[in-house]
Order: sequence, then C-alpha cells, then structure tokens
Amino acid sequence: MNNSLHRLLLLLLLSTLWCPCFAQQDEAVVKLAVEVRDSDSRQPLADVMCRVVSPAGRLQSYKIADGRGHLSLTAGKADVLVFSLMGYGRRKVSVADLRQHGSQPAVILLSPKQIALKEVVVKLPPIRKQGDTLVYNVGSFLQKGDRHLEDVLRKLPGIKVAENGSVSYQGRAINRFYIEGQDLMGSSYTQATRNMPVNAVRDVEVLENHQPVKLLQGRKPSESAALNIRLDKGHRARPFGEIAGGAGIKPDIWDNRLFLTQVMKRSQTLVSAKMSNTGKDLSGETNEQINVYELEAYEPLPQGVLSGVISRETLPLERYLHNKAYSAGLNHIVSLSKDATLRSNVLFYEDHAGYDRSSGNRYGGLTPAAVEAAERMEQRTLRIVPVLKYEENSRKRYFSDELRCSFGRQSSGDQVVTNGIGVTEQTRISPSYVRNYLSSSFRIGRNLLQIRSLLRYAGRGERLETVSDSLPLYNTAERFTTRSAMTRNVVTGSFPVLGNDLELSLQTYYRDNTYNAHDDIRHRTLRLQGTSGYTWKYGRGSFIAVELPVEWTRSSLVKKDGRPSVRHFVAFEPDISLRQMLGDRLSVSLSASLSTEDNALGFYARRPLREGYRTVQVTGDDIYKSTKVHTSFRLRYRDLATMLFASLSLVWSDTRREAFSHFEYSDSLTVMTWEKGGNHRRNTMVSAMVDKTFPSVGLSLKAEATYDRTGFLVSQSGMMVDNRSHHASGTLTATFQKLSWLRFSTAFTAGCHWERSSMSRSDVLASYITHAALYLFPTKRTELKWKLYDLTNEVTKGHFHTCGLLDADFNYKINSVWELGLTGTNLLNSTSYVITQESGLNRFSSTLPLRGREILLRLQWRL
Repeated sequence: MNNSLHRLLLLLLLSTLWCPCFAQQDEAVVKLAVEVRDSDSRQPLADVMCRVVSPAGRLQSYKIADGRGHLSLTAGKADVLVFSLMGYGRRKVSVADLRQHGSQPAVILLSPKQIALKEVVVKLPPIRKQGDTLVYNVGSFLQKGDRHLEDVLRKLPGIKVAENGSVSYQGRAINRFYIEGQDLMGSSYTQATRNMPVNAVRDVEVLENHQPVKLLQGRKPSESAALNIRLDKGHRARPFGEIAGGAGIKPDIWDNRLFLTQVMKRSQTLVSAKMSNTGKDLSGETNEQINVYELEAYEPLPQGVLSGVISRETLPLERYLHNKAYSAGLNHIVSLSKDATLRSNVLFYEDHAGYDRSSGNRYGGLTPAAVEAAERMEQRTLRIVPVLKYEENSRKRYFSDELRCSFGRQSSGDQVVTNGIGVTEQTRISPSYVRNYLSSSFRIGRNLLQIRSLLRYAGRGERLETVSDSLPLYNTAERFTTRSAMTRNVVTGSFPVLGNDLELSLQTYYRDNTYNAHDDIRHRTLRLQGTSGYTWKYGRGSFIAVELPVEWTRSSLVKKDGRPSVRHFVAFEPDISLRQMLGDRLSVSLSASLSTEDNALGFYARRPLREGYRTVQVTGDDIYKSTKVHTSFRLRYRDLATMLFASLSLVWSDTRREAFSHFEYSDSLTVMTWEKGGNHRRNTMVSAMVDKTFPSVGLSLKAEATYDRTGFLVSQSGMMVDNRSHHASGTLTATFQKLSWLRFSTAFTAGCHWERSSMSRSDVLASYITHAALYLFPTKRTELKWKLYDLTNEVTKGHFHTCGLLDADFNYKINSVWELGLTGTNLLNSTSYVITQESGLNRFSSTLPLRGREILLRLQWRL
C-alpha cells in the first residue's frame, strides 16, 4: 500500500514538473510564414537564405526561399532571423518583432546593394540548393591525385559509385545521366564517369525527384534522382580528352586508352577506347545499367542452358585474371529542334581471359559428397551493340523510340582434374537480339494519354563438348537453341480528379519461346492487365500513390506426350507507395506490393540436359506460379549546411512458389530436378548510410552497414530443410586531404556469414578487407601514390588466411599536355588467395593463384 502511494505521489510530482516545461516550450516556439521581396520592385526573391540564430549567436537552423520567395520555418521567440542574398544587403529581424496578419505571410524587404572592391574573390559553397537541384561545386572537393570524374563522384556526400560503375544517390540508383542537359550515352554512362578528365567538370548537379518526361512533371511524381554534368567554359565547344599508353616487360603487359569528347550547343560526341592485358575488366565500359524505374522497357534475355561465363571470385579481377581485353564506344547526339534529339551509340567489347583455380566442395545431406578440382579456365567474348534513339520531349508532348541490337559470341574452355579424373570441356554460345522500345505521352484537353510498347526478338545457340581421359560418363556432345519473341504494350490515361490524377491503364504481354534439344518445345505466355491508380499529391514533394491491377495469365507448355499443358490464373496485385517530406531535410518513403507470375524456367526439354561435364538438369513439363509480397521503408536525411547525408532502408519480401529444385550430389555427378511442392523464400534486408564532410579540417567520413537474412528451402541428397542464411557487413571510409602535399584515404570492411537450419549450424566465418591509399606531392609536378589492399578470410573457425597486396604509382607532369608515369602492382609478390564460403548445407573453398609483380611505364597526352 505504501509503495503504491509513493508511486502515485512521484507521478504527480513529475507531472507538475513536466507540464510547465512543455507549456514554456510551446510558448517559446512559433511557426512562421515569410515572403521575401525586392524593396524597389516589390517582386519576390528566390533562393534567399534565412538563418535562425539564437540570442547567443549560435546557428539553430536555416531555410532557402522557393521560386516565389516563400519560407516556412520554426523558431524561438528570442531568436533572430538573418536574411541574405548575393547582390542585396543583409537584414536581421527578431522573431518577436515579426508580424503576420492572419494566414498571410510576413513580408521582408531586401534592398539591392552594390559594393565597389579593388579585388573580389568569389568562393562558392561546396553544395548549394536551387529548387529541386543540388549543385556540387567540384572545385570544393577536387584534390591533387583526382584524375577522372569517378574519382570526385566517390567523394561527393550522398553519392555512391558501385564496383560495376552504377551511380546511386541516397541509396537509390539514378534514372538519368546528363552532360549539359543531354542524355548522350543512355544507360552506358560509365564511359564518361571513368574516363572524363575531372578538370573539365565545373559542377555536378543532382536533380532530386527527377521526372525525365517534361509533360509528366508535376503530375507523376518520382523518387529517383538524375545526374547532370556541367563543364567549365574552357572545355565547351571544343574537343578535349586524353590519350595514354603503357607497356611493361617481364611479363609483357600493356594498358592503353583513348577518350575524346566535344560538347557543342546543339550536338555532343564522345569516343572512348581501351585495350589492356593487365587483368582489368573492361566490360563495364559498355554494359547497360538497368533502369529499375522504367521496367516496361526491360525484359530479361533468354537464359539458355550454358552460362558461358567463367566464374568470378570475390577478389578484383585484375589480381588473378590473365586477359587481352578491348572496349570501345562511339556516342553522338544532335538536337534536331528545341525539344527533339537523335542519339546514336555503337558499343564494342572483346576479351580473351583465363585463370587457374583449385577448389574443394563439400555437399551435405544423408549421403555427403566431396569434389576436389584443379582447373584452368579460359573464355573468349565478343559483343557489338548499336543503338539508335529519337526523342521529342516538350511540355506539350513526349515521343521516344529506341532501337537496340546486340550481336555476340562466347566460347569457354575448362581443363579440369576432378577427383583424379581429367576432363576437357568446351562451350560455344551465340547470343543476339533486336529490341525496339516506343514511349509516347500527349494531352487530350486536360487529360494525358501514355503509350509504351516493347518489341523484341532474341536468339541463342549453344554447344557443349566434354571429353574425359578415363570416365565415359563425362563424354558428351550437346546442342541447344533458344528463340524468343515477345511484346509488351501499355496504354495509360490520366484524368484530373479532385486536383490530382486518376490513372486507368491496360497492358498486354505476349511471349513465345521455342527451346530445341533434338526437338522443339514451345512455351507461350499471354497476360492481360487492367489497372486503376490514383496519386494524391499534398504539400511539397509529398504524395500517396495507389495502384490496383487485376491480371489474367494464360501459360501453355507442350508436354512429353505432345499435348499442351495449360494454366490459367487471375491475380489481384495492389501496389501502394507513400512519400512524406518532414521539412526540407528529412523524408520518409513507404511501399508495398503484391505480384503473381508464372514460374518459368530458362529452358525446357523432354530429356535431361547436360549443363557441364558433371551437371545434369531435369526440367519437367508442368507450369507453376509464384506469388511475392514486397515491402520497403526508406528514411533519408540531408543537411547542406553541415554537409551531412544519411539514409536508412528496410526491405522485406516473401515469395511462395509451387515448385522447388532438388539436388542429388555424388562424387561424380550433380543432378538437379524441378519438383512440385511448396517453396517458401523470405528475405529481410536492413541497410544504413551516414556521409559527413568536415571542410574546415579536410576530412570526410562515410559509414555503411547492411544485414541480410534469407530463409529458403534446401532439398538435397535425401534431406529437406528450411535454411536461414545470414550476412552482415559494415564499411567505414575516411579521407583526409587538408594538406597540399599529402592526402590519405582508407576503407575498412568487416563482414561475417553464417547458416542455420534444423539439421546443421555452420560456424560464423568473418572476413576483413582494408584499402589504404597515401598520396604524396613533393613538388608541383610530381605525385607518388602507395596503395595497400589487405584481405583476411577466416578459413575455419579461428584460423585466418591473409593476402596483402601493395601497389605504387609515380607520376611526373612534364607540362600541361604531357605526363609520364610508372606503375608497380603486387610489389610484395603475393602468390595466392584463399576463401571459404557456406551456402545451405554446402561448403566451398578455393585457392586462387595471383598475378605476380608487374611494372608498367606510362605516357599520357591531354588535349
């Protein structure tokens, strides 16, 4: 009883203490609406900076006026508002003296001010905001040792460049890459980011919430951003670029590149070419980055039976691959009118590569199997991709048509000694496709009509030959052919309803695939979808979008007895997304969707398929479907005044399929069978990013952390269990560049992986990767760079294998045009890399011989 009385008295005391605090806080904080005007013309002033300063002189917050001179802010009654704009005198107004009349904003008048100075030095802020555009002043981030655009992009707060060259902003991939407002290269923009001299770039603009179709701006919101590269005046309307050649002996190595571009008012041209045998992967120069925000233009290519690609290790390719690689890109865009452009691109890639590897695989189950192998893998790849695109993008209508073709061939060879048996494997693949994507939008009164049409034909021929020195089971010769014709057509009407848009759309999808392994099997899919959607826009940048599609699917597959197997299903696939702006700095996005589709395989055949010397697949002849629930939550924060960017992302998906793959492992053969039955896969991924720059001390920090948990069915060798795979990693990157003669950067990544199921529990194995780079500038013309790359992998519990790699790079600037360089890689002459990985009930380990010590002399000419 006494305890209860004491708690009640304590609660009353706390209430009396807290209530006045809240009352005082409510009375001290006011919400203000302000409109800034020119004192002479009384016209609104845009981009006026308003700083909220405490009585002690401390900056509390800031706001930037929109295009109408409007500001909405919160401040204390004792605070002072400081208004400033270039060309105008600064004005201070106390919050207590500010007067609002009802709902009308208070008017602040700024007077033009001219100051005569003997010498004027204008220093732009590192990041400034202009409407929905963030402008990064490249000069504020550029330091000695930065050579190409990608070097600076990696340092810009909020921007991330992935290993494959794709660029993202605050965790979302960009949807366009412009140079002076023109989309010169489409999705192959790595040609520019990896090769454009950084001294040619003045600003990097991030177009937030970018809607590339002008007609849809303000009516169809977007959450993705675009990048626009602004050149300095000295590199406009003239060709510029660089040519570099490098060679070394013992071993004979070479590394050459060319980059030339010219940006005119009505046309742009960009030429890039590279050739190297130093192990570099040049495929990224010509690869197409998938635009996930325009999925109507994307259709996966036929998978076929053979992969045609030699496996890639976790180590960077240039550390172990022996190759001769060539890549080239010719890009041109011309303005036919104010709003119309014609773009042409021709991409070329060729590579002859190979490497050695020894591996040991352990397959779990009631009948465990072990496979030891020593391999020599080789691959030849050729790909030519021509692209032609016409686009008219105005406020009245939009029309775009892109024709893309791809022609190529791949051949690979594998010399294997597996469990004492020698095998030679040869594969040849000839993939090609022709694709046309048309997109159009136009007005009918106040209504909008959008038409999108994708048409593609793809072919893929494959050949497999394997020969064994002692086991006839490994002797085989197979031919496979895939032909695929598909079309997707979408018609969407947008109608203004209650100040927002109601969308009604109809989509038709048809795909006809023919698979041939001695005889033809046809797989046809017809899909009809009707969708109603409504987007409610409220506030600045906030919206709720709801789509309610109803879809009917008919899928047919010829069965073994010659009769078709037909499956019909109707699905309701709602999709909802929300974005809420919590002030100018913070935004929250939510999305949820439900989707259903036929769970088609990449190839069907009446008999088992040989995918390699020891791998066989039995496809079956039934049709199954899969249902997926996907949800995501994203929190994004940015503060330009303090140069702090942060994001938090949570993604959860649940996929249910009507069939699963069953594996039977033995020491000599792996057989995969497609079985009917429940297959439940669940994935949870959490990722966070914090990016902070301290200009006063020349320090920038980037921290990333991810956790991925995947639950999936494992069926192999007499066992069927639900497995849970866990992977966690974190990366901390720091760059110090305050001193003119020194620059230091380091990145440390720690990760761990473990597997759990009712039948087994794997060890938690860790890995650590350290990148460190030290730049020294003894004189204005010399540069010395040391790079350390250290990898430590936990092979078994408590036992680690470390691989240390040291590189050095010396450059001497002869003059403004010529530069001489000397590069040394793997100076410590590390010989091997060892890694162990867990997947389900299986364990894989491999030992990889590395490229030895190499010295290369380089000469560069800059235009």
